[in-house]
Amino acid sequence: MSDSKPTRFPEAEYKDQGLPEYTENPLISALPPIKSPVEVAKVLDRRPIFQTEELNLPCHIRTHAINRLTRDFFVPQTNHIIVEQKLSKLIRSGYLNRNPKTATFKRKLNTIRGLIKNEDLTSYLHDDIDSPASSMTIAGISGAGKSTTINHVLNTYPRVIYHPELHMLQVPWLKIDCPYDGSLSDFCLSFFIALDRRLNLNYRDQYASGKPTIAKMMADVADLCLIHAIGLIVIDEFQHMSLAKSGGEKKMINFLVTLVNVVEVSVVLIGTPKALRLFASEFRQARRASGDGSIVWDRFPKDESWEDFLEELWPFQWLHNVTERDEPLTNKLYELTQGVPDIVVKLFCLAQSRAILLAESQEAEELSPELLDQVFEDEFSIVKPMLDALRTGNRQKIEDCNDLIFPKFESSMINAMDKLVSKPLEKAKPVEMGEPDETSIANAAIQTIVSMGINEDIAQPLVTDALAKNPDLKLIQIIQMATTSLTQSDQESEMKPKEESKPVYTARDSWGQLQTADLRKVYADKTGSMYEVLQERGLVYPVQNLFAG
Repeated sequence: MSDSKPTRFPEAEYKDQGLPEYTENPLISALPPIKSPVEVAKVLDRRPIFQTEELNLPCHIRTHAINRLTRDFFVPQTNHIIVEQKLSKLIRSGYLNRNPKTATFKRKLNTIRGLIKNEDLTSYLHDDIDSPASSMTIAGISGAGKSTTINHVLNTYPRVIYHPELHMLQVPWLKIDCPYDGSLSDFCLSFFIALDRRLNLNYRDQYASGKPTIAKMMADVADLCLIHAIGLIVIDEFQHMSLAKSGGEKKMINFLVTLVNVVEVSVVLIGTPKALRLFASEFRQARRASGDGSIVWDRFPKDESWEDFLEELWPFQWLHNVTERDEPLTNKLYELTQGVPDIVVKLFCLAQSRAILLAESQEAEELSPELLDQVFEDEFSIVKPMLDALRTGNRQKIEDCNDLIFPKFESSMINAMDKLVSKPLEKAKPVEMGEPDETSIANAAIQTIVSMGINEDIAQPLVTDALAKNPDLKLIQIIQMATTSLTQSDQESEMKPKEESKPVYTARDSWGQLQTADLRKVYADKTGSMYEVLQERGLVYPVQNLFAG
């Protein structure tokens, strides 16, 4: 597809994918290289910033720091690696028969688009082989981390790729949230809106105005999948789809089968077990294949994976009296949360806020089984039915809780902060040293140096070198050594003949780690067009004012 302003999207960079059928197809070779399990774990792993000095902050500010855990804490598990590998195959398999450089595909494209125009997709038969595109279902209880994992994995792929030679805007994936109690037409509308946001276009007005028929909207969805080379469609919260409003299961299945078999777009359905069980068996039969299987997303079992998760979570305590995790605390946390990750993290955060609120002294700021009980009783009563069902193993009761809506974490934190009173704080505890790249003291030193106006690209190697020379340094010593080293290098550079300064290069995949005001970070974090983001931040000059008379 041609675009009047294609340069606002990143241009395709074709890479060797390791297989000839992948590398020879520009829609596949423009994707990132296939990641190994170790690389996947490294990409998905997330930890919030944690600085020991923040213990000296006022109470109401510390609660903001605690909130980082809900945004920036993610521990890759085996099921996360499996999901990434399956999505990696689904995206690429959907493109195998859609190589825009081949004459065969161009003829097939013209045939399919003709059928779309006549709203007669069901009459299409593949010439030689079935569609290589596939399908998958991910079913699990609310709060188990299905959507969070999918979002993290999808964000390792570009949102839009521009192919100058093909005059095409490729959308490797598109995620659509089902509207509550929505119909098939509502789903199509959500598709147009999601694509509009991705490409900054107006397909919603073009295809959804004037009360079009459902058949017309479905045909337009299929057409846009071809035009923009969409490789994967992820449909989240599928339990919200009203099959009655959509004309029954058959109609919805026929539509999804059309996307997979005819348009050759892979499809992933995410929802609760009850909703997808009604659907998955008939969907697989209609596909004439088992698809890429299904994943049952469960809570943490009480085994080593649960222990590993808590081992990573527990150090992030913004309390003066950091409680060591013992068996009573571990058991109480599992008893209350039943290993549901979303509830575990939120309870851990809210308990810290409550500890700060109730403490009469800094020594009293600590976690305890009694505090966890109290916070859970006050803040999580709405999820008790589901957790009781999990505790007893009652499958029927679990399914009855599938539409459970979790309490808003933000409102609970705000209510807690309203009651907080600042107290005089003690000095921060001495910091113990560890491996430079893995300890909070290294991050604390880097952040402190950055706050002094030194670029992070410069601060990081200075801190790493200092720790490599002496791992037992304290924070103030690290900062002193790093800044001294920087001063000496500045003095040496002044003594040398001045040369033209070169900009510090930052790899594109590291732009998201730059300073907030850096335009490269703005570009990396944007969800719409760059112009919209610049306009929202007030960085676009209002030229219309110049013409005001």
